[in-house]
Amino acid sequence: MSTLRIDSFLPRAGAAAVVAFATALSLLALLAPPSARADGGKPAPRRLEDRVELAGKIVCIGCTLEALPAGADAQCTLHAKHAQGLLLPDDTLWTFVDNAKGHLVMTNEKLRGKEVKVLGWSFPKAQYVEVSKFQVKDGANWVAYDYCKSCGFEPGDNKDRDLCDDCAGEK
Repeated sequence: MSTLRIDSFLPRAGAAAVVAFATALSLLALLAPPSARADGGKPAPRRLEDRVELAGKIVCIGCTLEALPAGADAQCTLHAKHAQGLLLPDDTLWTFVDNAKGHLVMTNEKLRGKEVKVLGWSFPKAQYVEVSKFQVKDGANWVAYDYCKSCGFEPGDNKDRDLCDDCAGEK
């Protein structure tokens, strides 16, 4: 009777194969779907004090990338439909997390070309920002833009006032 050994399943390449196998297992663990994570895939709770402010100009991401010296073939009219991002004064281009609040900024053509200040949670390595709220520059003033719709409230949702508690503090 023979004994079954793990090294009999590995290729004869030796240590290099073991390292490659361990690396592949590590990558699988990192790329596991969120539901397979120990925390159940729930996002970390957001704290208002962790927000940052980013000021810049709303631009079409695809058109901006196409205009670069070695421009991208973005085809934004065909695929991204001129999805908008935030171009900072240092020429870094930030993308908005596409959720209820970010989608409003990404898709509202009235904002394109406007100077805005976004207050939200940044993910600098990916150059993404999750929008909490934003303001649009109107002359020398910064004006809150569509707070109630950004917060998900419509007139009358909050009885005698039309703003959520967070936005009401800004007025």
